[in-house]
Amino acid sequence: MSLTSEQIPKSPAPPKRRLWLHVRRLSQVLFFLLFVWLFLQAEYRSAPQLAWPVDLFFRFDPLALAVTLLTFSPLVPALLWSLTFVALTVVLGRFFCGWVCPLGTTLDACRRLLFSPRPDRGVADRWRRAKYYLLIALLAAAPLSVNLAGLLDPLSLLYRTLTIVFYPAFSYGVEKGSTVLYHLGPPVSTLSEPVYQLLKATVLPFRGLVFLLPFLTLALFALIVAAERLDRRFWCRALCPLGALYGIFARFSLLRRTPASLCPDCGDCAVVCKMGAFKGEEGGRQGPDLPSGGAERGEAGGTAASPGSLTRARLSPHLSSECQLCLSCVAACEKGRADFVWRRLPRAPLDLGRRQVITAVAAGAALAPVVRLGSLARRPDEFLIRPPGAQDEGEFLARCIRCGQCMKVCLTNGLQPVLWEAGLEGLYTPRLIPRLGYCSYGCNLCGQVCPTGAIPALELAAKQALALGVAAFDRNRCIPWSEGSDCLVCEEHCPVSPKAITFNPGEVLTPNGEKVTVKLPVVHPDRCIGCGHCEHVCPVGGAAAVRVRRSLRVEI
Repeated sequence: MSLTSEQIPKSPAPPKRRLWLHVRRLSQVLFFLLFVWLFLQAEYRSAPQLAWPVDLFFRFDPLALAVTLLTFSPLVPALLWSLTFVALTVVLGRFFCGWVCPLGTTLDACRRLLFSPRPDRGVADRWRRAKYYLLIALLAAAPLSVNLAGLLDPLSLLYRTLTIVFYPAFSYGVEKGSTVLYHLGPPVSTLSEPVYQLLKATVLPFRGLVFLLPFLTLALFALIVAAERLDRRFWCRALCPLGALYGIFARFSLLRRTPASLCPDCGDCAVVCKMGAFKGEEGGRQGPDLPSGGAERGEAGGTAASPGSLTRARLSPHLSSECQLCLSCVAACEKGRADFVWRRLPRAPLDLGRRQVITAVAAGAALAPVVRLGSLARRPDEFLIRPPGAQDEGEFLARCIRCGQCMKVCLTNGLQPVLWEAGLEGLYTPRLIPRLGYCSYGCNLCGQVCPTGAIPALELAAKQALALGVAAFDRNRCIPWSEGSDCLVCEEHCPVSPKAITFNPGEVLTPNGEKVTVKLPVVHPDRCIGCGHCEHVCPVGGAAAVRVRRSLRVEI
């Protein structure tokens, strides 16, 4: 028979023990707000330079540093700051996941808001090793120039989801809602307009945002949230490669929990631990979150495991590689035994299995030929235009971590996520789609925010002289050729000097068969920088009559 949280005697935890629990919760909230604030600051604010280091969280991401080094890419000095968090992990343990990680905070909030308290099903415990195998596979693929870590890095995953799904949806909702309220007139508009203007100045984007792949991105994020219904922090316990990397270093932490295993007469710590840090491979189910008002026993308490499963859990030592230092066990301990001390204690083994590790390494090495089975990776689509300075496709794919910061900061909303256009290894990398937004001649923001240098931080003059591709006209669609009338739009908007598009007079046939003399546009390839401004403003419906193409020479 299972014990419930109501059957376990309750007594208030000492105030000093609960203090650190409140500090940890405050830390989660503050770091999440900092993440969101930096996200909002990645925006054009009438200045050529961003005022804040909006890529701050990625500078402290050791997974991004590890992949950059293993792909033999030029080192970005800012990534060396991630060694600070590695050093702190060796001292404190895996605190990042419980005190800092914005995705972990998001999952905790979603579980409280969306799911009722229920026992863990033990699936995360059985899949605990999967995150380590996934990490090994990703790192093993990196020396072969296959960088897929960004697809699963929690910082990239959350930032990408905010960029592609939630921020555009929020912006659209505010814009439409404020328009409806404005049309209602006074007194409603008198109150709504100041609020809208405040949001426009502080929160809303410079222009309306529309991104490709919103439903795929939302579905992937929804799966991660839905996994919380199985087990608390399922993503962190079973799949997160960054958590696995921190877990490896956390095994050597100097700050250790005491006692090093569950007490013989009590199993409350296993009940409140949302990371299953007391569970061996045979551990049973853990309890659910406490209902409202039961926070005195920690924020993750609830229905305990069966007596048999608790007995097996007591035989397993505390796993410092899994512990997030949430301190729920300390706050829930009625006898005051649980604590974290600076003491040398035996480390629980991290037995991943020799065969399984070799299999993970082999799987990582096999990723290179597998993701490049399609010819698109080697022969990119001619209309696959990369951001400024990222024209070397192989180097770009090896360095990009798919964080989405360049797409978020793009002044014209022209940078969009890639699906299959660059092969499987190009998933979620950025491309320029001029029909949606051109590369602004006076903007170099994407290079400022890229944390790995996949988009180099070019000076504005250097960026303006760099060619992304070359424009070319489709005479079957261009108005002077197809309709026999003048159209000057593309030349008027060409930003370079001298103009990359000029006109030559020539005779064409009108749809009625008459010969007329019109101005025929001509592209000068030596002047064109492939910014896509001409394609963006082309008045022809559907596909533009002038399109930017990357180099037609095959990259080998």
